[in-house]
Amino acid sequence: MSFHEKSNIAMLLLTGGVYAWYFATSAGVLFGGAMSPEDALDLTNTKMLVTVGIIILASIVANIAIAISAPSQANEDADERDKLVEMRGDQRGGFVLALFALAAMASAMTAQPYHLIANLILAGLVASELVKGVSKLVDYRRGV
Repeated sequence: MSFHEKSNIAMLLLTGGVYAWYFATSAGVLFGGAMSPEDALDLTNTKMLVTVGIIILASIVANIAIAISAPSQANEDADERDKLVEMRGDQRGGFVLALFALAAMASAMTAQPYHLIANLILAGLVASELVKGVSKLVDYRRGV
């Protein structure tokens, strides 16, 4: 298993786990309606920034751990297969991101609360990365 494949698996697990926690704990605020939109925006903004910080730190630690476990692979350049897998993952993730962008635009045009629009954009970014990661994992396993 190459360094790029191991890194992809780590990022897929981190992204899925951290953002599953974020959206599960934010669902009440997003859809409950018990808070004013301003309070909900403050709460979700703070939680969103903390979550982004956690995912950045965790991904750095994971990539360092993977590099330490196989230092010879960490410095290798991506070969043609890695580049093709990356390109295909980017394409598939881009389609998902475009759909969520259209949904966020529709939400803004229908005057939805800001915290819902911000979380819809975040959900689009996360869904895009998850689709990209799964696509890359499938391409690595099946071969391209």
